[in-house]
Amino acid sequence: MSDHRTLLHGTALNVVGLGAGVVAAFGVQILLGRTLPVGGLGLVTVAVQVAFVAAAGSRFGMDMAAVREVAIAQGADAASHVRSLVDRAVGVAFAISVLVAVAIAAASPLLGDNQTTVALAAVSIPFAAVANTYLGATRGLKSMAPTLWVFWIGQPVAWIAVAGAAIALGGGTWAAVIAYDVSWIVAAVAARAMWRRRSAGMGDEPATRDELVQALRFGAPRAPSALLAQALFWADLWVLDAFASGNTLDTYAAVGRISQVILLFLTSLNLLFSPFAADLHARGHRTQLDALFKSATRWALTATAPVVIVLSIAAAQALQAFNPAFSDGATALRILLIGQLINVATGSVGFVLIMVGRTGVDLIDNILATVILVGMAIPLASSYGMNGVAVASAVSLAGVNMVRLLQVRHIVHIQPYTRSYLHLVVPAAACAAAALAAHQLLAGRSWWLVLFATGAAGFAAYIVLLPMSLPAGEREEVYRRTRRITKRPNVEDTSGGSV
Repeated sequence: MSDHRTLLHGTALNVVGLGAGVVAAFGVQILLGRTLPVGGLGLVTVAVQVAFVAAAGSRFGMDMAAVREVAIAQGADAASHVRSLVDRAVGVAFAISVLVAVAIAAASPLLGDNQTTVALAAVSIPFAAVANTYLGATRGLKSMAPTLWVFWIGQPVAWIAVAGAAIALGGGTWAAVIAYDVSWIVAAVAARAMWRRRSAGMGDEPATRDELVQALRFGAPRAPSALLAQALFWADLWVLDAFASGNTLDTYAAVGRISQVILLFLTSLNLLFSPFAADLHARGHRTQLDALFKSATRWALTATAPVVIVLSIAAAQALQAFNPAFSDGATALRILLIGQLINVATGSVGFVLIMVGRTGVDLIDNILATVILVGMAIPLASSYGMNGVAVASAVSLAGVNMVRLLQVRHIVHIQPYTRSYLHLVVPAAACAAAALAAHQLLAGRSWWLVLFATGAAGFAAYIVLLPMSLPAGEREEVYRRTRRITKRPNVEDTSGGSV
């Protein structure tokens, strides 16, 4: 239960912070969408996502290696070499990332209108790799605070601050991309400082050559796999870029951003669940790992369901927050939300495979998913535009996670489902009914009013009925904490117990 409480408590706190990070990230998109010329948001989004995906692959899996090695070493009380190992892992990530950045900048003339923006965004790649590797090490200590403050909040806030200042001074698309580079430089410095502070006292014994080789063997398959995993979220936009431009591309960029909001809780759980998975598997505690996996997946689905419902009903209004002309992307958004919901419902399957050392299996899965995505997206984009690429994205994302679900059951002998999932039907149905009623009642009003009212009605109905869908132990914990918050004293019954 202590692991459950640590995971849930840490995740709940992180979701609050992650919400602030999402607001900051949306702030960047809204700022760019409303201040850059037509097509500017699409150009910047493509450029920075090329750089972000490249950084995911160029760090050579050293971020996940850091998570795994730190968690296992700390669980075995043998972490005196970890600081040295992490520094070497960062050096590997930085060196490879510099080479990748140079290669992308050199190849940028092949990207047409994106040539300059992609070349500028490539500057961020080594710094993003460094920041993420140090943050991975802090997560290995089962601490999410550095990732929260540096990755989710600090980097996008720094980007919006620098970009806002640059645009106010007359800068345009190039200035927005340069601001992105600056934000990652700041993030890298902050991530290193937080890791050194949190790991102080662990010892500075030099890591052996064998320890570094082991980390490299683990990370080698992660390099292309991480690249492909990130590409799964953005390859549809890149394919659409070959068939559309201007407002259509801008709209789909906003659609992609909104659909990924529902990963908020799952992402938080994944990052915090990873060190638990590595530690418990390494010590052979499969029963404990299975129970934690079940709880974590159910929590992710519980937190995500109302967001999917509200965004599906008020899809047009959510897109109008970016630009009044983006409401045509409502159907594409609903399609992507289905794929993301299945992603959430399968839980941390990808992270489980990685943390138990099956990085090769993870690589094969991502290759298969990418081939399916691109293979479907090209013909569908030419025939159906943004709705077609949305279908390709949803199918590939859902499919790869269903495959991983079977792999985790076969390899690790755990699975995330219990009958308690069925209890979510009641609050989810109430959420849908209330949100739909509010949406219909305010039809034709301002987008922000419709969006707010739809969300408020849906979430209120969901929260009221949610406690009855929880397992008995969790329900009692909710009531206990509610009493603590409201300072309501327990009332003694006649038998001497409390009610």
